[in-house]
Amino acid sequence: MSTTPRIRPTDGRTFFGHPRTLANLFGVELWERFSFYGMQALLLYYMTYSLADGGLGIGTTTAAGLVGAYGGGVYLSTILGAWLADRLLGSERVLFLSAIVIMLGHIALAALPGVAGLTAGLVLVGLGSGGLKANASSLVGTLYAPGDTRRDAGFSIFYMGINIGALVGPLLTNLAWDAFGFHVGFGLAAVGMAVGLIQYAVSRKNLPAEAHVVENPLPRGAHLRWAGIAVGAVVLLAVVLPRACSVRRTSAPSWPGPRSPRPSPTSR
Repeated sequence: MSTTPRIRPTDGRTFFGHPRTLANLFGVELWERFSFYGMQALLLYYMTYSLADGGLGIGTTTAAGLVGAYGGGVYLSTILGAWLADRLLGSERVLFLSAIVIMLGHIALAALPGVAGLTAGLVLVGLGSGGLKANASSLVGTLYAPGDTRRDAGFSIFYMGINIGALVGPLLTNLAWDAFGFHVGFGLAAVGMAVGLIQYAVSRKNLPAEAHVVENPLPRGAHLRWAGIAVGAVVLLAVVLPRACSVRRTSAPSWPGPRSPRPSPTSR
């Protein structure tokens, strides 16, 4: 069995001894995790802080439940992302479109005020993150032939990008929140995702042919039915989430933040 990596001919350059296109996937996953965890670090505070402090004034119990439901929804949406790749679009196109959806979600959180921005942002980021999460690892696998001894090390490098993004994202978005407010923090997450999307778009043509294969194409007659189901699910989310967010606190939480400073030891 051949162990030659399944990649297009290159100029001989590698990424730590691996196919050059691994750097592309490493980068998009790093920046996606940067934006995902950077936004999530601010999310509960944004939902529960009072309007005067730049938040939405949602009750703590309701907000915590919504954040938990959002986190679970991200992982459930990986099923949708994998299905779209296997039946309709292929892993590469799903990943690219998912990155666009994620960036739009972060822009919605940064630019749209109130519950409308929260709803649009969480739905878009949740769906996009599921699609990207389901297919990024699959694309890494297409860079190597079965039996290639570099495969495990390639995945280790790829996961290192995940960890770097998850570490740096919350640190920088919290600094932005502290200095300029919630929406600038969300905007920084959007910028990070934009960087990842741009670098991926420039180099996506170098991915191997296997990255574009639709493994089990959906019969044409079923397209309309599944499109209707998808539209119905999105409408349901758009109706339910704003209603859930309408339950509000009457006072701001006592957590310290940029507009509610920690008391000094002498003032206690």
